[in-house]
Amino acid sequence: MKYDFTSIPDRSNCGSSKWDAVGGTVENVPLSVADMEFPTAPAIKDALKNLVENTILGYACPTEEYFDATISWMKRRHNFDVKKEWFVSTPGVIPALSILIQSVTKPGDAILLLTPVYYPFDMVTISNGRRLVYSRLINKDGRYEIDYDDLTEKAKMPEVKAILFSNPHNPVSRVWTREELEKVGNICCDNGVFIISDEIHNDLIMKGVEHTVFANVSERIKDNCAVCTAPSKTFNLAGVQCSNAFIPNDKIRARVKTTSMLNMNMHLNIFAYEACKAAYNHCEDWLDELLDVIKDNAKYVEDFMAEHYPAVKCSPLEGTYLQWIDVRGLGLTHVEMRKALEEEKLFLDNGEMFGESGRGYQRINLACARETLERAMAHFKRAVDKVLAGWKEEGKPYHKTLSVGDKVEGFVYDTTENSGLDLAKTIKKPTLIAFLRFAECDLTKAMLSLLKKSFADLSAEGVDVKAVVQSCAEDVKANCTDCPFEIIADGEGKLYDRFNVFESNSAMQLVAGDERFAELIDGDVRHLYDNPLFDTFAPLLIGGGEYGTKRVLQLPAFIGIDTDMTVKFAHYSKTIGDLPEAKAILDALKK
Repeated sequence: MKYDFTSIPDRSNCGSSKWDAVGGTVENVPLSVADMEFPTAPAIKDALKNLVENTILGYACPTEEYFDATISWMKRRHNFDVKKEWFVSTPGVIPALSILIQSVTKPGDAILLLTPVYYPFDMVTISNGRRLVYSRLINKDGRYEIDYDDLTEKAKMPEVKAILFSNPHNPVSRVWTREELEKVGNICCDNGVFIISDEIHNDLIMKGVEHTVFANVSERIKDNCAVCTAPSKTFNLAGVQCSNAFIPNDKIRARVKTTSMLNMNMHLNIFAYEACKAAYNHCEDWLDELLDVIKDNAKYVEDFMAEHYPAVKCSPLEGTYLQWIDVRGLGLTHVEMRKALEEEKLFLDNGEMFGESGRGYQRINLACARETLERAMAHFKRAVDKVLAGWKEEGKPYHKTLSVGDKVEGFVYDTTENSGLDLAKTIKKPTLIAFLRFAECDLTKAMLSLLKKSFADLSAEGVDVKAVVQSCAEDVKANCTDCPFEIIADGEGKLYDRFNVFESNSAMQLVAGDERFAELIDGDVRHLYDNPLFDTFAPLLIGGGEYGTKRVLQLPAFIGIDTDMTVKFAHYSKTIGDLPEAKAILDALKK
C-alpha cells in the first residue's frame, strides 16, 4: 500500500475525546466513537503545515478554490451537480441539523427518525424543543429495511414536519437504494415533511454498492430536501470542524442562512477550509485504499464470529466504517454484555445508545490497524468466554421481563426493618410493585408522593402497594418518610436486574418522547432553568452528576401481581414520565 494503515498512533494525553473518556492505550484502543485510528493523509498535513507557515491565521471565508474542490468532489464521487449558491457551511453536521430544524419547524413540532439511529439525532431534536416520533426499521436476518406502512402512518401525523434521515444509515450500515429513497421521499413530499438527509458517511461506500444522494432522486424531492455532508468521517477531520449543507430550495436556504446568522454561525475556522480543499483535491487515492482496509477488516470480524460465536450475526457492511453486530444469541442482556466487555478493557459502542431497538447489539469501529482489531477480538473472546464459563460453573443468572400471566419467582427483599423477606410468603392481597429510582432523587420523591395520593383508592379496593428503591436501608430511612406502604431497599439493584428493570439507553432517551417532559419545557429546553427539577435533570442531560455509582438513568416499572404471584399488570416505562394510570392498574388487579 502507498499509505500507512498499519501503524497504531498513541492518542493518549493528546486530548482525544474517545481515548480520554475510557483511558485508551495502544494496547486497549477504544473502537467506539466514529473517528479513525489512522495517521492523517499526508497531503492534508502538508497543506496545513503550509498554511501555518505562510498565512496569517485571521478570520477566514470560503474561497473559489474551496467551492470548486467541493463541487468537483460531489460530481466525481456522487454524480451530484452542486451549485455554489446552495452551500451553507457549518462547523459540523450536527450543528447543521440543529439550524435546519430551527428553520423548517417550530417549537413543539415533531421530527421523524428511523430507529435504531445515530443518538445525536435525539439530542438535537430535544435540545431544540421539538418532539420525537420513531419509525422502527425492520431487521431481516441482519439486513435492515424500512417499514413503509409505519413510516406513512407517522408522516401523516399533523405535528410531524421534518425527518432526520441517515444515508448511509448509522449504525446499521445500510446504503439506501434509489428505489428506497424514492419511496421515502414521496411519502415525505405527500405529507409536507421536509427531508434533512445526513450523508456524512456518503464517501465510505463498499465496492459493488452505489450511494445515491437524496436530492438526486427527483426534482420534487430535491426541492424538499437538504443534503448534509462533510469531509470529517471520510478523511478523519472531525477536529477541524467543517461541513457543507446543500439546499436547492431558495426559500428554505434563505431561512437556514438567516437562522445560521442569528445563531452567530458565521464562517468556518481557517484550517477547516484548507483541510477540506486538500482532502477533496489530493486524497482520493488515500480514500480508495482506506475502503479496501475497511472491507477487509469487516471480513475479519465476520470470519472471527463465524468461527467462535456462530450465534452472533454481523449485518452486511454496505457503507460507513462501522460494523453492526447482533450479539443477542449469546444469551447476555445488553447490561451484562456492556459490563463484560468493559471489564476486559474493550470499549465498543453499545447498541442501546442508538435506541431501544439497538439493545443486544454492538457497533464496532473498523477504521483501525488490523493488529488493533485482532487485539479487540481477543478481548471480546475473553469477555464472552469468561461469562459463559461462569454460567457453566454457577448457573446462568435469572432474568425475566415480566408480562401478564407470568409467575414472579424469587422475589426476596429487604426493608428498613427486615432482610431476606420472601414476597411469595408475605403477600396477603393483590399488590402493585413500583420500581422507582434511588431514595435521594427528587423524581423518586415526586413518584412516592403520587403513590401516596393513589394509595387510599388502591387500598379501598383491596390492593396493596410496595415501592422498590435503589438505596440501602439507611438512605431509605433518611429520605423516604411518611409512606403508608412498604419501601423495599434494593441498594445493589438485585431485583431490578432480576426482573430486567433497565436504565434508559441514554440521558436523552430518558426524556425522548416523554409527554410530561415536553409540557415541562414547552418548546424550549431552557424553560427547565427556573424549574425546581432542573438540578435533577441537568446532570443527566449534560453527563455526570453527584450520585457516584447510582444508576442515574434508571427508568421506573410498575408490576401488579395477585396473591398467587401471577402477574396481572406490567408496565415498563419507556421514559422517566411514562407512568400508568391508577385505574388501569385497578382494573387489571380486580379481574
